[in-house]
Amino acid sequence: MATISLQDAYTQARTFLEANQIEQAIGLIQHILEHHPDNLEAQRLLGEAYLAKRDLPAATATFEQVLQVDPENIPAHVGLGMAYEWQGRLDKAIAEFEQALEIRPDMPELRAQLVRLYTEAWGSEHAALRLSRPGLARLYARGHMLPQAIHEFRQVIAEHPDRLDAWVGLIEALWRDGQLDEAATVCQNALKQQPHLLKANLILGAILLSDGDQRGLDYWRVAQRIDPYQTVAKLLFDALPAGIPTPDVSLPAWDEAEWQARRASSVAVEQPASTPADDFFAETGWLTPAASPVAAAVAATSDDDLLAMLLFSPPAATSVAEPTQPPAERDEFDFDLDLPLSSATPTGLTLDEIGVGVTETTPASAEPTLQPFSLEELGLSPEEIAQLEGQAPAAAASAEPELTPFSLEELGLSPEEIAQLEGQAPAAAASAEPELTPFSLEELGLSPEEIA
Repeated sequence: MATISLQDAYTQARTFLEANQIEQAIGLIQHILEHHPDNLEAQRLLGEAYLAKRDLPAATATFEQVLQVDPENIPAHVGLGMAYEWQGRLDKAIAEFEQALEIRPDMPELRAQLVRLYTEAWGSEHAALRLSRPGLARLYARGHMLPQAIHEFRQVIAEHPDRLDAWVGLIEALWRDGQLDEAATVCQNALKQQPHLLKANLILGAILLSDGDQRGLDYWRVAQRIDPYQTVAKLLFDALPAGIPTPDVSLPAWDEAEWQARRASSVAVEQPASTPADDFFAETGWLTPAASPVAAAVAATSDDDLLAMLLFSPPAATSVAEPTQPPAERDEFDFDLDLPLSSATPTGLTLDEIGVGVTETTPASAEPTLQPFSLEELGLSPEEIAQLEGQAPAAAASAEPELTPFSLEELGLSPEEIAQLEGQAPAAAASAEPELTPFSLEELGLSPEEIA
């Protein structure tokens, strides 16, 4: 039997999606999952296919499953947020986009979507971006202020123990700070909640293997079944641990003709006898056109950070469950998020791999005004602010007095003193110098002998 690589299967599934052949995409992705049931990329692609088909319950369940394994997966947060919005559940849609922005605050596309959702939910007067405690923790982590990040992540977990993204953030911060024993303990606690948590398996496996404990291979194998190409592992580690087995990235080739025949046979059995065969395509929903993706690709935020979203234009919700709390009443801070951040992409996905675009946002004339704020309002010291921003504190620069020109005469110096300072003869002395006339030695009264 012919085999193909997982990467080729992913590419073919994306091609089907781009061509609006949604059922073929779903059939191929389900074929992948038959042979690689824990494959995270296939699960995410399946969520996108359900979203394109407007099967919102299936899309919601699929994206939620992805986020249980990789809570830092930006496309899954966006897809889930879209599914919630299309169901009129704005409160849940906002929560998903907020979590995505906490992970990637440097993405203008996420910011634009959140401002739009805030405006729809509460009106333009409340459409201001805010920095939550998890967002602050991630800013600390990106600024290499790991003790502060660890403290903030612990606070989030204490208040919201089900926030798997906070568990993952805490684990990585502890590990990068060199607190390996504590990181291993937190990994074990997190894996009790979700045994397939990707980064927890990777970091715990690496810690155990570095101590010579071969149980680390078990955790690493779990991670390889989830991410066979080890994309997340390669982002985390400068070099993968020694002795790691090579994961299987192949599967039998998908036979589309056989799949079509099975599908036709299944539908023929389910169709009433009175239904003409020609009505099959009209009766089934798989040829129903989905919203066309926006053709223009979104600009990347940096040269090495190509992460963008393809958001289908959402239809108007028939009923909107507005969030019960406006932004001002939640535990957040008014904050402008334009800070220089590291370009590490949590999911390691490229623009082609994501295969998504951006919806039309609120027109510029209708966009609410964002209020400026300062980092000092968060209680950060000038040194901490400088570390986060990677530059000298702004207060020091703004406090520097303006220098105005002056003359040496204003200091009370004489022209001779000024001339000495400037290294030249005084101008007055030069202008008053007497004219010299020639003379002879005899005029001095000297004798010829003395002159000789």
